[in-house]
Amino acid sequence: MKRLLLLIVLFGHIAFAQTPRIDSLRQLLAQTRTDTGQVWVLAQLGNSYRVVSPDSGLYFAQQALTLSRKIGFVKGEVRALTNLGRIIQDQGNLPKALQYQFDALKLAQENNLPDEMDWPLNRLGSINNALGNHQQARQYYYQALRIFRAKRNEHDIAIAQSNIAYNFIQLNQPDSALAYADSAYRTITRLRSSQTTALQLVLNVLGRCYVKKKQSDKALYYFRKGIQASIRQQDHRNSSQIYINIAYLYRQHHQPDSCFYYARKALDEANEIGFTEGVLHASTLLAEYFRQRRNFEQAFGYQQMMIGAQDSLFGKANVHAVEQIIINEQNRQREIQAQAMAYQNRIERSAFAAGLAVVLLVAFFLYRNNRQKHQANKLLGEQKAKVEQTLTTLKATQAQLIQREKMASLGELTAGIAHEIQNPLNFVNNLSEVSTELVEELEEEIKAGHTQDALDLTGDLRETLEKVNHHGKRADGIVKGMLQHSKTSRGTKEPTDLNALADEYLRLAYQNLRAKDDSFTADLRLNLDSTLGLVNITPQDMGRVLLNLYNNAFYAVQEKQKLTHNGRGTNAYKPQIEVTTHRENGRVELQVKDNGTGIPEEIVNKIFQPFFTTKPTGQGTGLGLSLSYDIVTKGHGGEMRVDTQTGEFTEFVIALPA
Repeated sequence: MKRLLLLIVLFGHIAFAQTPRIDSLRQLLAQTRTDTGQVWVLAQLGNSYRVVSPDSGLYFAQQALTLSRKIGFVKGEVRALTNLGRIIQDQGNLPKALQYQFDALKLAQENNLPDEMDWPLNRLGSINNALGNHQQARQYYYQALRIFRAKRNEHDIAIAQSNIAYNFIQLNQPDSALAYADSAYRTITRLRSSQTTALQLVLNVLGRCYVKKKQSDKALYYFRKGIQASIRQQDHRNSSQIYINIAYLYRQHHQPDSCFYYARKALDEANEIGFTEGVLHASTLLAEYFRQRRNFEQAFGYQQMMIGAQDSLFGKANVHAVEQIIINEQNRQREIQAQAMAYQNRIERSAFAAGLAVVLLVAFFLYRNNRQKHQANKLLGEQKAKVEQTLTTLKATQAQLIQREKMASLGELTAGIAHEIQNPLNFVNNLSEVSTELVEELEEEIKAGHTQDALDLTGDLRETLEKVNHHGKRADGIVKGMLQHSKTSRGTKEPTDLNALADEYLRLAYQNLRAKDDSFTADLRLNLDSTLGLVNITPQDMGRVLLNLYNNAFYAVQEKQKLTHNGRGTNAYKPQIEVTTHRENGRVELQVKDNGTGIPEEIVNKIFQPFFTTKPTGQGTGLGLSLSYDIVTKGHGGEMRVDTQTGEFTEFVIALPA
């Protein structure tokens, strides 16, 4: 109790304004009676003070760590270590920050607390981003995101998505960055103002996305919203970052005075809390500004400030320390793997010994019953013949079912193509009638001797015939595409525009569905990487894979639409299919995501098995995903996986060699 009163007195003498969140945490600390409850509040206070007064943040985080260790509260110790590392990272001590995060991760692993690994992993991603290890950073972010999703913490999911978006920006992939940032922004907007730290982060990232996409007006819109949110919360760290981003934007547009203005504000905000990274970027811009104006005295001063910040972050001693910490962690992970392998080997040896004993026992009984064995072998021979005959019949039936699945795929395409081809045929018919009328008018003008009018009509006639030719070629292309799809695949790969293939088959699948039920509509989203280039695949086979995935996605959203309509009395649900392509770790990835019914956890591992289906009898053979899996993995040397959440979404990912 004395320690609690001391903290409350300290609160009353802090010489800066409090944010509403800090005020509420102060009141909560005064009311909390349990030690573990005090640890959580102290940890949250340390994190909240981080952007207002880092020294106070360090104090409260250290108090949380001390109390956690005293009472043996491991979860609190993990969170306190993570918060300490986060504050120290802002102050520029990357080696110490990295060590704190590895210590937190190690503590969670050794105590079998996988849910507590989320924030250490997230912060390790941030540190690796700062060090330029962007691929490693993304792996940490993805691991953290999986844990956040498992815990269904929307606020933390949005933060992880914002960090992944920032990572894509650094790798110059603005479209992928914008997809993650938009998702985070929608979540934060739905959560409203209760999660302001995440709001500032995602607004800053959205601004950076639009800078990369060269849409300066949108970038400034989000930056300014981020500044407003940061000022409301007295968040000097995010204010500094956003001011720096605005300054860089004005420098790109050759507006040095505006660049100077915002760089100066960024430096003031960074100095307020000792935010070393902010000092580095702001002083770099200011030194450049004064060099261009030949004010070398000012330029030198800011240059020295920049060098100091850079040395604090990336000095030789720091780099060496970081490398040593990473090596130590890699050695620790290898030791964990070695221990796990040794344990597995012991289990295998024990299993082998037990198996050998069973074999010897069985052999003994087989020897004793040798005469019965001969009779059994004769019976087994007869049964084997029957089984082989049954297997032959089964293989023939399987081949028929596979062919039926392919023909069903062709039928789906044909229905979509029939709907698609109707438009150019209508154009051809209408334009042919117009051409006939023009010919009749032309004959009349020629007979009347109106040469100029006749020439004008020939121009109209030529234009009409060109349109007929255009739409005829369009119909011809559609028919050729259908014939190409109907051919039996010979496994011949060729450079193919995967984006165009994905777009074409999505459109055909949708048209086919609309032809059956014109009341059905869905939101189709294509996030196709324009820099993807050609991919060496078998177009017909990959088309079957895409068509199967699209049909499954449409089926899932239709089923969810029925459930939503029947359950609520009004259909507020909007079906959505999203197709994304991008390059990832030297591979080409294509993702098909729907917001349908999802796949129950207990059957996820069965969906690629032949003849397994969840559809009603007569609506599916259970071969679609099995064939698709074989085409991707065996036919193309790729990978096919699924991510799903019951009642929320399903996402199939195809990864192909680049």
